[in-house]
Amino acid sequence: MSELKLRIATRKSALALAQTTMAADAIVAANSVIGNAADSNNARDSLTYELVSMTTEGDRRLDKSLASFGGKGVFIKELEIALLEDRADIAIHSLKDMPAEVLPQFKLAAVLKREDPRDAFLSRGGAAGIRFMDLPAGARVGTGSIRRVVQLKALRPDLEYVPIRGNIQTRIGKLAELDGVVLAAAGLKRMGLADQVTEYFSTEQMLPASGQGILAIETLADSDTRHPERSTVCEVEGSRAICNDLAQILARVNDVATFCIASAEMAYLKALNAGCQFPVASFAEFVCENSAENRGACGALEENANRTAQTLKIRGIYWDEKSEKLLRAEVAGNVDLKSADSVQQSKNLGVELAREIQKQL
Repeated sequence: MSELKLRIATRKSALALAQTTMAADAIVAANSVIGNAADSNNARDSLTYELVSMTTEGDRRLDKSLASFGGKGVFIKELEIALLEDRADIAIHSLKDMPAEVLPQFKLAAVLKREDPRDAFLSRGGAAGIRFMDLPAGARVGTGSIRRVVQLKALRPDLEYVPIRGNIQTRIGKLAELDGVVLAAAGLKRMGLADQVTEYFSTEQMLPASGQGILAIETLADSDTRHPERSTVCEVEGSRAICNDLAQILARVNDVATFCIASAEMAYLKALNAGCQFPVASFAEFVCENSAENRGACGALEENANRTAQTLKIRGIYWDEKSEKLLRAEVAGNVDLKSADSVQQSKNLGVELAREIQKQL
């Protein structure tokens, strides 16, 4: 048995490094040695990894809104260049930082099971702090997301919303001058900061960003004929090369249900030609329909064969500047998680949702 090393591109921020390490450890665990140890032919080569960290344009330009200088792509461009230049085998991103459609030379190869997708409200005092709906009129709340602002205004039009950017600790530090801040729950939990949350917004109160809470693994596309050798991860042992197919390595960590959810949400954005400069959001979830009395979100779908867990519901919002209205729509349909068409079925639902929104424009 030999050792294979996976080179992983990541941003340098504390959250990005924590998330990438989490994803990398999951990949290694999913590819741990199997079979009879006495039979080397049945054992997978030992997999390790190294992080290739870098600072992106989005990390450097904290003085301007993302929409003003490039949108979501500013957090992933440098990582994709590392893939093209053979400095990395894979790149780890927060899916919500990715554009609705990756460039043709790349592909979304796998995703991890979704973390808490909700948005969280933090005020001074943490869990004992003032809750959002209890803030006095005129209170100042910080967020860097126009998606959040339009939904927060629908809940509390009497508050002042202040644009903020920076890493998690920087934004939490804004509580010294603001009455509250809104951040993604997933990042707070992955950084061990959940104890600072005052409350979580339900997805009925505020739809999360498309892809929020999902870690995405990006690679070169299979069709990239310029680098056919890049579809494998190899190490030399003695006089022979030991290679493993990269797609197979990543398939072992991929969460099928989350991949379908991600596909639906990103297809919605693509159909609306929307990015972070638009107040738009979508949230997909599998719902169980064993009975009318027991309908609700499903947990680990593929782990419970007794559930009828193939109904995917997706909700969306879109801010229409002309009418100054927050448009909402919802669709649902069957997705067979065991079918080769499950991803396309999910994308179709995202497109259908976009059409429902477009009917209201």
